[in-house]
Amino acid sequence: MLVELHVRGLGVIADTAIELGPGLTAITGETGAGKTLIVDALDFVLGGKPRRDLVVDGVDAMVEACFVDSSGTETILRRELPADGRARTFIDGRSATAAALSDLGALLCDIHGQHEHQSLLGSGAVREALDIFGVIDTTSLSSLRANLRTLEDRRDRQGGDLGALEREAALLEHEIRELDDAHIAGPQELDLVIEELSALDAAVDIQEALLEVLEFFDQTDTGSASQRLRAARNQLEQFSHLRDAAQRVTDTELAIEEMGSALRHALELIDADPQRRSDLEQRVSLLHGLVRRFGPTLEDVLTRGEEKRQRFEEIKNLRVDAMRLDEDLAQARQALLQEESVVAKARQDAAPALSQSIKVHLHDLALAGAAVVIECAGPAGDDTTLLFSANLGHEPRPLARVASGGELARLMLAINLAITNGPPTMVFDEVDAGVGGAAALALGRALATLAQSRQVLVVTHLAQVAAQATRQVSIVKEDVLGKTVAKAVLLEGEERVGEIARMLAGDTSSETALRHARELLGIETIATDQLRFV
Repeated sequence: MLVELHVRGLGVIADTAIELGPGLTAITGETGAGKTLIVDALDFVLGGKPRRDLVVDGVDAMVEACFVDSSGTETILRRELPADGRARTFIDGRSATAAALSDLGALLCDIHGQHEHQSLLGSGAVREALDIFGVIDTTSLSSLRANLRTLEDRRDRQGGDLGALEREAALLEHEIRELDDAHIAGPQELDLVIEELSALDAAVDIQEALLEVLEFFDQTDTGSASQRLRAARNQLEQFSHLRDAAQRVTDTELAIEEMGSALRHALELIDADPQRRSDLEQRVSLLHGLVRRFGPTLEDVLTRGEEKRQRFEEIKNLRVDAMRLDEDLAQARQALLQEESVVAKARQDAAPALSQSIKVHLHDLALAGAAVVIECAGPAGDDTTLLFSANLGHEPRPLARVASGGELARLMLAINLAITNGPPTMVFDEVDAGVGGAAALALGRALATLAQSRQVLVVTHLAQVAAQATRQVSIVKEDVLGKTVAKAVLLEGEERVGEIARMLAGDTSSETALRHARELLGIETIATDQLRFV
């Protein structure tokens, strides 16, 4: 329960404090006096954002609210808005975040603004009311939906479905096998193979030259060189004076034989294997093909190969994860379908009872002929629609097409009356707009009934509503040092009678208005200076 609200430097409110109690409290005052500023201040201290026009330039604003629970434990919320800085938030004297304040504030107080009843035109407010009324636990539903969204996000981040991964894996496997089959010795292999092939080309040329020379030594038209020299030596040895020449021929013969032997040995050392050359040419062709596809260098080919192996292993894991994820998705969807079915049935079962309860309260709010139907559609009954008819015999239709502002306000109040759960403090800011006459009296009584189970604050311009309150606070303006400021005044006795009279007739001196005010308040005059409640 809110026991005190202290506001300073907010709009026209310079510095005022309101002491509050249980039951129904009416906040009244002239138009423009600043009644709604009280609600704005309370919304701000509960974690809401301040309006731009709420803070006066150069003025430090502060709102403090003190709540007391049933055990007597106090909770003090405080927000400060310096003129030259950001808002500061405190819970029980300790610095806190606006989010923490908002979460706590939602448990302490519920504010219905001037246009809050417009939320009934959507499905969210009606669905929330239905869940509260039917005590429908949607925690599991929300958890299952969040889990399914997480799994679907994971699937999207995988970059495709299982079929796409299978196709990519098949291509990678083919390319990796091709690179493995190539058995690349290293990034320099292509250069080394080309160098060896060039050496083989040179060996062939040398071999052909040696063969040509050896053919000269070993075979001519008149025999080999050695044979011819041997024949010449034999001729010269017949003459004694030519023996020196014969010896020189013999030396030449030996030299030629040694040269032939050396040339034949050199020829034997040359490896000009045609098969080796063919193998090397095929190797160059293979390596060049790989470089064209994965290059531009053999080192790049090896790097791409390693990248492809890593991606292949990654895809293998992804394929396993994808299959597991598909199973998880299937299970999550099945679990969600089951839970949606459970929640949908619970909502559909609760809808007629809530409709009937709202209808009963509308009867008390001067809408005796009203008809209410709540329809639930969608997988979990999320698409909740309230159909309404204010007049007997008329088919209920969507609210936006049939309900006036005053009817929406009473319908919203009837829903709150039907729901016993909720924060201990409720605030209504001029929800009686568009309501008058007997409906205003009924609205006041309904608010008083609601105030029997929780604390209710209502900003109102209707005397019929204010008269039903346990206490009444008036927001009044006054001039202070040439400046208009507003303050809150707790009204008692004749002050309250005068305020009710002003609300009725705009005149606090009219005897008729004063008499009517006393009737509304249930007051009977006993003496001039004494009042008695009846």
